[in-house]
Formats: sequence, structure tokens, C-alpha cells
Amino acid sequence: MSNEFSGKVALVTGAAAGIGKATAEAFAAAGAQVVLSDIDVSAGEAVAEAIRAAGGDAVFIACNVADSAEVKGLIERIDAEFGRLDCAFNNAGIEVELGKLADGDEAVFDRIMDVNVKGVWQCMRFELPLMLKNGGGSIVNTASVAALGAAPKMSIYAASKHAVLGLTRSAGVEYGKQGVRVNAVCPAVID
Repeated sequence: MSNEFSGKVALVTGAAAGIGKATAEAFAAAGAQVVLSDIDVSAGEAVAEAIRAAGGDAVFIACNVADSAEVKGLIERIDAEFGRLDCAFNNAGIEVELGKLADGDEAVFDRIMDVNVKGVWQCMRFELPLMLKNGGGSIVNTASVAALGAAPKMSIYAASKHAVLGLTRSAGVEYGKQGVRVNAVCPAVID
């Protein structure tokens, strides 16, 4: 374990598996107090328990990022329990589309946009005031390589990730001079 993030509080959404799980483990290994969040309660709690068993500091708080009240409650709980938020990795997202654009379904469109775009926006709008209250922080949003070009048979997903880049760039300009860095990662295929 390193102490690079000692004394820091880090939030990871979509932390029950994949990129989110690996990021939560890395934050903990670097000394952060990690708040894991996901809609998959049993898997999220298992990841937090494994981090604690390995000597890390982690708690799990269930949250659906598409639900404003749940996101607000998540950030309020972080403020109440830790008094600060230094790092946020807005990673929760879904990819449920496998057809050409004209074959799309409105319910699928709404679900993808609610989680991938609205979820990132809601997380940032509640994270930013807490970070600003404590002098700054860092936000990283998960976009996708699909945000950098076309994604055949995934047009709605690609559009959602293009939107994440727009939110990220705008927030970076708006809050950078106040000490909050806002960036995005654009992964491709992940195990």
C-alpha cells in the first residue's frame, strides 16, 4: 500500500464490477477512504468487504445515479460521514443496445441517457459544491472510445458518451480556476 491518497475521500460509482471495482481497489491501495456506490448491492458490499479485508478503508452506499434523490442522498451522506470529497470517479454506465439506429427503442434510449448522461450530470452537480467547500478536488467521468467517433449498432450509447465529453469539458472550464479538475477517460473494450 502507498500513501498517495492518505487523508483523501474518493467516490467511485459503478464500483461493483469492472473498471469501477478496479478503481476502488486502486484508490484504497493508495490510502484513500473509498466510498463505493452501485445499484448491485450484494456485489458492491462484497467489493467493499474485500477492500477492508486487504487493509483498506471502504464503505458501500447503494445509489442509482439516474435518481436525483438517491444521488443527493449519497453526497449528503459523504458530507455527513467524512466532511469532504476529494476525488470522484463517475463511472456508472450501461451499454444495452445492439441494433442500427432506426431499429432503436425509445425505452432503451431513455434508459441509456438516464444512466450515462443524466447520471454523470447529477453526480457532478452534487459533488462540485462539496469539493468547492473544501478547496477543490478532482472528478473523472467515464466516457468511451465511442465518444470519439462512430459506433455502429451502438448509436444511442455513442451519443450518450459524446454527451459525457461535453459535460466534462464544460465543467472543466467552469470549475478549473476554483481548484476542481474535471477529466474523462475513454476506454475501449474491457475485460
